[in-house]
Amino acid sequence: RSPWGVKAIIPIQSAAEAARQRKRRAPKGRRVDPLVLAQVQEWLGATPPRRDQLIEALHTLNDRLHGLPTPHLAALAQWMKLSQAEVYEVARFYHHFEVVREDASGACAPPPALTVRVCSSLACQMAGGDDLLARVQALLGPDVRVQAAPCVGRCESAPVAVVHQHPVLQATPAAVQ
Repeated sequence: RSPWGVKAIIPIQSAAEAARQRKRRAPKGRRVDPLVLAQVQEWLGATPPRRDQLIEALHTLNDRLHGLPTPHLAALAQWMKLSQAEVYEVARFYHHFEVVREDASGACAPPPALTVRVCSSLACQMAGGDDLLARVQALLGPDVRVQAAPCVGRCESAPVAVVHQHPVLQATPAAVQ
């Protein structure tokens, strides 16, 4: 009772509030496989790269693995002390990185041996990029992944296709093939 004769109301903390206040034992996001983390550290060197070297680190992993499996992105994020979302978003932003997700069994299927990206920016569309995309898909068949890509930064040479990491300027189906 309070001094005024009224029962004091003591707030009772809900289980959700208590859980929110507890310290997090592990970082948010995907759990990092220690073996994958060791691989990343071996490939990138003993000292984690600086934050401004994230793209270079992604290039190293992408070139070595022919893609960026999500477990490796999580390990890279932990090693560089960045959020997993930040690393994933940078990897997804650039057309030349290939993010590879796990299937239902947890395995990462390798990407196709060859990917051709046809620029879908306004400049490339105006120069026949949509027609180029359709014709290249028909020409190269199912063994080669052909996909539209955001601007590849070669507007002066439209339309542009990128075969693996090699740009084909003023591309024609024959030149891409």
